[in-house]
Amino acid sequence: MRHDIHLDGHAFRLRPITDADAQFVLALRCDPELTRYLHSTPPSLSDQLTWLAQYYARDGDYYFVVERKRDAKPEGLIAIYDVDETARAGEWGRWILRPGSLAAAESVLLIYRCGFELLDLKSLYCRTVADNVKVVSFHDACGIKRRRELPKFFELHGTKYDAIEHALDRTLWPEVAPKLELPARAVARRMERG
Repeated sequence: MRHDIHLDGHAFRLRPITDADAQFVLALRCDPELTRYLHSTPPSLSDQLTWLAQYYARDGDYYFVVERKRDAKPEGLIAIYDVDETARAGEWGRWILRPGSLAAAESVLLIYRCGFELLDLKSLYCRTVADNVKVVSFHDACGIKRRRELPKFFELHGTKYDAIEHALDRTLWPEVAPKLELPARAVARRMERG
């Protein structure tokens, strides 16, 4: 949906996605290495613009570009979507960063801040292909609880994959936030030096 949420971190920020970002989305979403565990995207700019037009019309869907604060260079994409207004819960995902990006910890820190502090959600969850060990381990290391395993949940590129669902309740956010804040600050200091 069209929104005006902007959220600054130490070295990175979240800003609403626009049509001008369509080519960047395609560059990330059509890279076979980056999308090994993501749904495929048609490689057409017009298809991407059509998808964005449909996204703008959906309620409860907040799609962001992750960009560097110092020069506004796009680093990746992240979103909160399928917001259940009654339960005050939502899913976050569509998380993809350009190769070599240092925005992982801070982009996740910012998406949780958005969900809990700006959207006033009570809980956020994410679903990751179980074989995507790097991302599953990232969530585990942050202290985000595994809520359940979802057998054969994702069908990607003709193959069915199990998924791990991690969930974080807003009451536990103060315990998890420092585990994301620490590496985000370290990356910001590193970027200031170099």
